[in-house]
Amino acid sequence: MLLRIDEFCDRARKGLAPLVESLQEATGRYGEAERNAWSASLPKVAEVLRRTKLGDAHIRVGEQPGLSLEYRLPASASWADAVLLGKGPAGPKALFLELKDWTTQGDRVGPRAGLIEHQGKLTLHPSEQLKGYVEYCQRFHSAVHDHAATVEGLVFMTRADRRDPYDRPPHDELTQALPVFSSSYEDACELLPAYLDAQLIASDEAFAQHFEVGTYKQDRSFVRQMAAIVQDPSTSPFVLLDHQRLGLEKCLAAVDRALIGDQKRVMILVEGPPGSGKSVVAAQLWARLALDPRIGRNAVLVTTSACQRSNWEELFELATRNRGARGLIVSANQFDPGLAGKWKAHAKAAGYVATVSDWKENLAHFRASGIPSRMGDLSIGVSIVDEAHGLVDPSAPNKEGVQSGGWAMHAGPQAWHILRASKVTVFLMDSQQSYRDNESTTVANIEDWARDQGVTDIERVSLQGTQFRCAGSKEYLDWLDGLLELGLPSPDTSRWRRAGQRGAFEFEIASDPKALEDGLRRRLGEGRTARLVSSYNQPWKTKDEARPHAVQPEQMDFHLQYTRDGGEHAWSRVWNYAPNGDYSLFVQAPHDSAMGADPLCEVGCPYVVRGFDYDYLGVIWGADLIWRDGWTVDLKRVHETAWRKTLAAAKKGSPEAKAQIVIRLQRAYRILLSRAIRGVGVWFEDAQTRDRIAMELDTRG
Repeated sequence: MLLRIDEFCDRARKGLAPLVESLQEATGRYGEAERNAWSASLPKVAEVLRRTKLGDAHIRVGEQPGLSLEYRLPASASWADAVLLGKGPAGPKALFLELKDWTTQGDRVGPRAGLIEHQGKLTLHPSEQLKGYVEYCQRFHSAVHDHAATVEGLVFMTRADRRDPYDRPPHDELTQALPVFSSSYEDACELLPAYLDAQLIASDEAFAQHFEVGTYKQDRSFVRQMAAIVQDPSTSPFVLLDHQRLGLEKCLAAVDRALIGDQKRVMILVEGPPGSGKSVVAAQLWARLALDPRIGRNAVLVTTSACQRSNWEELFELATRNRGARGLIVSANQFDPGLAGKWKAHAKAAGYVATVSDWKENLAHFRASGIPSRMGDLSIGVSIVDEAHGLVDPSAPNKEGVQSGGWAMHAGPQAWHILRASKVTVFLMDSQQSYRDNESTTVANIEDWARDQGVTDIERVSLQGTQFRCAGSKEYLDWLDGLLELGLPSPDTSRWRRAGQRGAFEFEIASDPKALEDGLRRRLGEGRTARLVSSYNQPWKTKDEARPHAVQPEQMDFHLQYTRDGGEHAWSRVWNYAPNGDYSLFVQAPHDSAMGADPLCEVGCPYVVRGFDYDYLGVIWGADLIWRDGWTVDLKRVHETAWRKTLAAAKKGSPEAKAQIVIRLQRAYRILLSRAIRGVGVWFEDAQTRDRIAMELDTRG
């Protein structure tokens, strides 16, 4: 809602209820608490604005600075309460207003500048939240870039009659840059109006209009940003918003407690859906802690799969131009204390029969053997586990005989050992992205194992509601979860289909594989990033080929038949080429690789793109997950090697195993369809499945 200030003030005075209803419709926030907060705070904002010179007679009607209420940041799920737009002393300016309808009685200063104790709980300091909006728009907003505008902000506490403790140390430096104003007469009637008059001195309708429709301009590819932050952390290209900033601040506060206290241990669990920025939090946290002299080299980033590890290692090497930087990345497998090789021989000689289910007894026997541990207790200061939903737990029910991916099965759960070895452990995860047979670690497991080891300081942080992919459209993710019937909370799965929502994130159905490719090539020509991806509905025939791109088309992994203009055609591609498990060749596409020459010459699997993003993706929806009056699976079209046990049981007729395969495929397509920043194209091999999705898109819009 872009309004003139005088129009806003008039509506707040004469038609507050319709104004609030308009805000609820624009934001989708229909709760009573939101309505009450708007009803209480907006008249106070209007009263402040009436006391400024922004609406004086010499400013012509229609040219007053604009006021953007509940402004949604480009390509983000974050909403700023209000943005004043006009000319400042140095040119076009956006001034963010963070409105807090808080009662602050009893609030106390927090342990860090970014955390405040509000009503007995640590929460993000309003100025820290505001800082995220300001930095985000400074770096990623097209109107700010095109108009060379400045971005600043302030906090207005609409119910509190004092600023204390919000502007006291350690928050004073933060609030000097992003000041806090109370609702006291002095602040609301004198200091705040004067501050606004100094910040905005004239109107700038062109900038206001451009800002309202502005887009995300800078390429925020995870890979490139990570390289930049490791090379020069002071540039901080990873900008955190809302729950992300709160998550980072809580993580840092927990680290402070551990490092200052006497052997106190802390476990932090950060949860969030695809695109909520878990890896961004991991990168920021590593960048902060890697430079902390109290930690030194003992801040490690832990990976849970080969493709994830190879990509992080490549990022660190590219950033530092030093291959030794790869050592900063630690595989979860490396937390095995040594329950293999020498220990197995020792146990056998002692007559000890080890079983996976008795893993704690195995550990006791190992300690008694005197064999030095490869990863000692509390040997790591901080372990940051990205994609923690990929951790292996061989002791989980019905996991006997499941491939461990290189983990020593008799050692028990990977997460237990990461906790054992770390003074501070940070797990970043989304349980709905668990994919392989051996990805059986749950949130409840992690909490139980932490308590089992005496970790009483357990912090949980949620990034729910934050969205950086999919054009910032949480509505699209709700629609996707509803479409795939994953049983996730989806309050209104039709909202994305409504006018003004679908246009934000593009979803197109391609007529054939070549049309899908052609659409992506047009995007590459525009300077965007793009990839082709699919679930494992095709066998990996070229896995052992030294030059897979040179094989005959009919011998490639994908050789798909289609009809166009009355003629029969074939479209061929190979799976992601990963010699020695180096999946960075697909994700980052070095200039001297096949993907560097043609980013569409390979098809990526769910593993290789999990945790990464691109501007546009082309998804090949095979005939594995199909719609037949409900989601079901064609087991003959499933070629996922990480599901061997479950797939074998399903093929033998187990209904439970077949149902589990359906869930895994639903999760796989959720991963694939939630990686893109700007849009996704999909080609369906199965006609009934295509018609089902087309109906979902068109008939309920």
